[in-house]
Amino acid sequence: MSVLNLSIEELISKTTDLPALPSAAIQVMKEAESSNGSAQSVARHLSYDQSLTARVLRLANSAYYGLSRKVKDPQEAVVVLGLRCVRSLAVIAATYPFLARPLRGYEVSPESLWQHSFATGIGAQLIAGEMKTASPEVAFTAGLLHNIGKVALSVWLENKVVGMKDIAERANVGFDQLERQLFGHDHAEIGGYLAESWNLPSAISEPIQFHHRPSDAKVHQSLADCVHIADAMAMELQIGYSGEWPCYEFDREALVRQGIDDQKFEELKAEFAKAFAKHDAMFKESAA
Repeated sequence: MSVLNLSIEELISKTTDLPALPSAAIQVMKEAESSNGSAQSVARHLSYDQSLTARVLRLANSAYYGLSRKVKDPQEAVVVLGLRCVRSLAVIAATYPFLARPLRGYEVSPESLWQHSFATGIGAQLIAGEMKTASPEVAFTAGLLHNIGKVALSVWLENKVVGMKDIAERANVGFDQLERQLFGHDHAEIGGYLAESWNLPSAISEPIQFHHRPSDAKVHQSLADCVHIADAMAMELQIGYSGEWPCYEFDREALVRQGIDDQKFEELKAEFAKAFAKHDAMFKESAA
């Protein structure tokens, strides 16, 4: 296999059909985290995108939330469900269109990457909330977006993935290592770059960049830990498929930093499986 000596900037500029977050979703995320954010400001930014608003309202009105009445507009959704809940719904609604696509370069079928990404977001949120080491809402977003680099790299891997899979299995190395050998960068680095290009905060871009190597994260290591652990849990429980293989290298130092011993880890996995099943049912109902 030939090595592509491209910078991340060159690789991204030469990639067609890149994923993109709607500007309204980005503004909703920023407003919800801002000390000056309000129901009115979040609703206003959300209402700028009618398609996104419709998807958010479908999610908000799902049986999962058990609302006594249907919410009819963005401001009502924010008042009833809260800023941070609507923020998460906006991110879910905005990312589903590109995370649910098939990735031929990774041999990932439709919906598989979405399920894995959604599960990782839920797991990261659970860990952050349970261990009180990071913002659960930010952890959810970073987890949901952790594999966006694969959406960009997929086209470059078509006709190469079978050979790379064979090498990974024979050498017992992670696929991210082979990506670095082939491109000089792995999907995590490219995902972090994409998040920065969307003007997302470093609290999201850094955990994406270091979700395979959380011990290398500098500023937002707890968030990177949460995403890394959740990613591993989703793979162990075989929720969705992201193109990874059994030789995924798990950094147990992430567990140590989070204060998670073996017993707690098993408890978290059980809670995670239940939480994902509940959230997945909500999404399938509203997306139908």
